[in-house]
Amino acid sequence: MSERFIRMVDCELEEPLTLEAVADAVGARPPLLARLIRLGVLESVGNEVDEPLLPTRAVISLRRMARLRRDLGVNFAGAAIILELVDRIEGLNHEVAELRQRLED
Repeated sequence: MSERFIRMVDCELEEPLTLEAVADAVGARPPLLARLIRLGVLESVGNEVDEPLLPTRAVISLRRMARLRRDLGVNFAGAAIILELVDRIEGLNHEVAELRQRLED
């Protein structure tokens, strides 16, 4: 069995990928990814009804979700919420750092 890898440096994070390509990259089945799209855990790009496309950044999100599932035992919805909150915290930390820098200048 050959493994296929998507190198994140080789493409843009918004580049659309098929469910099969994302599934291969993260070791999941396409029906699971389709279900996560229906549940709103993953966002598809474009308006492809028969064959939804996912942005390349979905590979990163799914790998992070899988790690949270493995390490913490949370489901995909919980993992998605955790990742969203982490992103918000990182954004706020960045904003605070910028404001501190302005105050020091």
